[in-house]
Amino acid sequence: MIKNSILNKISAIFFLSLFLLAMFFALLLEHQSDKNLDNMKQRQIQSVNYLLVMYRNNVQPQDIEEYFNNFGLKKVSSKHLRDSVLERGVVIFQKLSPISRFSSIVYNDRYYLFIDNFESSVLLESQDYKNFNESLWVVFVIALLILLYMYISIFKSIAPLKTLSSQIRKFASGDLEIECKSESNDEIGEVANEFDRAVKKIHDLINSRQLFLRTIMHELKTPIGKGRIVAEMLEDETAKKRLIGVFGRLDLLISEFSKIEQITSKRYDLSLKEYSLLHVVDQAIDLLMLDDKKREDQVKVEGDFDFKVTVDFDLMALALKNLMDNAMKHSLNHNVFVKSKDQTVIISNEGEPLKMSIDEYFQPFVSGSKACGSGLGLGLYIVKNIIAQHGLEVVYSYEGGFHQFSIDFSKGCAV
Repeated sequence: MIKNSILNKISAIFFLSLFLLAMFFALLLEHQSDKNLDNMKQRQIQSVNYLLVMYRNNVQPQDIEEYFNNFGLKKVSSKHLRDSVLERGVVIFQKLSPISRFSSIVYNDRYYLFIDNFESSVLLESQDYKNFNESLWVVFVIALLILLYMYISIFKSIAPLKTLSSQIRKFASGDLEIECKSESNDEIGEVANEFDRAVKKIHDLINSRQLFLRTIMHELKTPIGKGRIVAEMLEDETAKKRLIGVFGRLDLLISEFSKIEQITSKRYDLSLKEYSLLHVVDQAIDLLMLDDKKREDQVKVEGDFDFKVTVDFDLMALALKNLMDNAMKHSLNHNVFVKSKDQTVIISNEGEPLKMSIDEYFQPFVSGSKACGSGLGLGLYIVKNIIAQHGLEVVYSYEGGFHQFSIDFSKGCAV
């Protein structure tokens, strides 16, 4: 459990409250015991003084036990208790008189009055303390039960947060088949139910989007396939080659759209294997679908790319291809430079400084007016997502009139 969790804080508050409650009742018990002892002293003194006055006036009570009962004192009949009190009890005060010796004794939190007239003796026990102790303990038990009930009730109300947190983590990782509906009527139950409804709505929207995209891609593949077949029948080799290239690029774009949809929806599982970066770069250049002359004139490759990297071949080739394509589109001379330095790939082009922060261009659907060129600017957004999934980073810089995008493979994928 997290050290800063709400449950821990509530538990700490509960135990603190329990401690304070116990301390309060302990102090109250001690205070009331002292007060009770004082009251017992006063009553015992009153009973003795009144009895002495009666004897001085030659008036004797008819029943001595009944007399002391009126002052809350009852005769102790147990010989064992009598002996224990007289041997181990603490004498609070004594009073000597011509007729007797009176001693107030405390033993085991009980209050006694011992009367010894030198011929016979009697031990009396004060009864007043019993009612007080019983009522105090009843109040303490009730307060303790209320505190326990509140703690258990709050604990049960907050406990679903742990399940909700687990479900949210699953949802964040891409699992849309979660269930977090709650029967509770409190605020946490409302949050859980609202989140459950939101998940179901998002699930339906994603399914609708996927169905829509798959339907479009399927419908596009049919005319592309037919167009390619028709192109093969042309006798003009130049037109035939151009049309086949166009339909091939369209087919490639549809495949890319499928991968992009999976990447942006976090449903793509990387297939990491070890490859020579040279092969990945060659594949990226092939994906540009340039004719031999344009490839030779516009793509300038420099440096040693023959080192191993662990990547998803198709995705990394797509990312490098998008960087090259972006560089060519926004270059002053339509040239792109692909360089290698210490296991770092640098893709650069000559161009004017950016009008906005580079972070703006990594966002999806950057408009052409903002991007200083045509297109919607999805390329860099896709690149950022692919590189991030590999645990790498795209670093941008502008030096000497050149835009540079660098990927250091030694920090994540190089082996």
